[in-house]
Amino acid sequence: EQRVEERTHELREQIQQRESVQDQLKHQVMHDALTGLPNRGFLRDRLERVLAQLQREPGRRCALLYLDIDRFKVINDSLGHLAGDEMLKEVARRLHDCVREPDMVARLSGDEFAVLLTDVKSTEAAQVVAQRVLDTLGQPLQVAGKELEPSVSIGIAIGDGSYIMADEVLRDADLALYRAK
Repeated sequence: EQRVEERTHELREQIQQRESVQDQLKHQVMHDALTGLPNRGFLRDRLERVLAQLQREPGRRCALLYLDIDRFKVINDSLGHLAGDEMLKEVARRLHDCVREPDMVARLSGDEFAVLLTDVKSTEAAQVVAQRVLDTLGQPLQVAGKELEPSVSIGIAIGDGSYIMADEVLRDADLALYRAK
């Protein structure tokens, strides 16, 4: 009887370890390694769920802010990739401080980020957040012993019941970013 209990305990520990490893792997797959932010895949999944909710609740809207750091290549080329990485981590931290739950920030690739506002009452509400992002990210930061004054460009897409796929919202926000630049 004691041996059975010991074996049962061992099996429970193995199951817990396996679940822990699976959770770690899932996190690694859905998050950016440098910043720890959710990645494009995670954002797409979350946006799909938000759009499905908007289909069920006409009149509700979301907003996707698509942004990139202006002249980031110059920083990377002149100060080096480690300095660029430090800048990306600081941008991620500042972006995260600009939003509230359940909104989210994701790193899409390179110097591109997105902010998903899951419930906006008006276009103006999204513009207020975008202005907060511009103000916050525009504050000077120290990178590689240099004081930088970063700037970003932002495109905004307002999602409503007319959107079916996350990629449509991402496309429209990316086009708005292109126009903003």
